[in-house]
Amino acid sequence: MPRTGRPRRIGRARLGLAALQLIAAAAAAGCASLPPARAVTDMNMVAGRWRGQIAFSRSPYELFYLTINPEGTLVAAWDAVTRYGKVTLEGGRARFSIFIWSGSLDYLEGGSERVILLKEDFGHWDAIVRPLS
Repeated sequence: MPRTGRPRRIGRARLGLAALQLIAAAAAAGCASLPPARAVTDMNMVAGRWRGQIAFSRSPYELFYLTINPEGTLVAAWDAVTRYGKVTLEGGRARFSIFIWSGSLDYLEGGSERVILLKEDFGHWDAIVRPLS
């Protein structure tokens, strides 16, 4: 006998998780809208020390630190984990590789606000960071 209720429960759980992540991201951003995206044409646009939050699939957000050096090397740290990687630029698009993960690095800038969004290619995690002051 087929189970018709199970797929719907999984779908609802994923929808609930996505809604929770959106709420957490909005709370982290102070409920302000994000600035517009900009093409990354120079590594110095994203170089520096950043702090924000990282969320692994089905996990709550954790404090996340990111350092991007002018030559493109990076250091990412959360919980008791430190990982090293690299940022590359290809036609105005930035990509990162950290440990076993890779993904897109989106740079947003407007007014006096700068934000980096990291999205792992297979959806295992995402992060939002702002300059560390």
